[in-house]
Amino acid sequence: MSIHRAALEGEFGLVRQLVEQDRRVITAKDEDERQPLHWAVSGKKLDIVEYLLEQGAPVNGKDEDDWTPLHIAASVGSTEITTLLLKNQADVNAKTTSGTTPLHYAASKNLLDVARILLENGADSKLDDKNKQIPLHRAAVRGYTTLVELLIEKGSRLNTPDSVRNTPLHLACQDDHEETALALLKAGADMSRENGEGKTPLNYCSEKLKTILKRNGYET
Repeated sequence: MSIHRAALEGEFGLVRQLVEQDRRVITAKDEDERQPLHWAVSGKKLDIVEYLLEQGAPVNGKDEDDWTPLHIAASVGSTEITTLLLKNQADVNAKTTSGTTPLHYAASKNLLDVARILLENGADSKLDDKNKQIPLHRAAVRGYTTLVELLIEKGSRLNTPDSVRNTPLHLACQDDHEETALALLKAGADMSRENGEGKTPLNYCSEKLKTILKRNGYET
């Protein structure tokens, strides 16, 4: 069994044996250019993650898509491993080849605790990906209201346009996420902002959402 698979499956004894036989395996890359630490994080094997870091595994090693172990930790939702990596100087704002940060993945999956840890450790909520989307876009399009509120609280920009000029409010309205749309509006999102098609968020609101907005004092 390779050290990569052993790390993924939690075979601590085998991982240690392989390292003791040849320390070069700590930085060995597989066909995806992932190192053992990537796979230990992917499998949520905290003991192996700790061991590999103690043995000098690169905390910011990148695979072929520039995913670091922290991207993976954020994506799989492990608060313990996320915290451990950050304590070992993981780059909280590292970007993949698609421009995504660990915070983008936490926002996409409604991983509130992970997002909070990242933000408390310097994650920049204003960084965009290759589609010009910031984490707030990711949370808004899925209707993750509590996460949207957290991002706003931590300074995320409300009216940032993505590559087709959609703001987070456009996306919340397109998918009929009433609570999320209200949270964005209460924070000051612009209902009159036009996207690349010349449409405002209001143009995407369902009749039900328009009624809710009226009830809350917003002109429709």
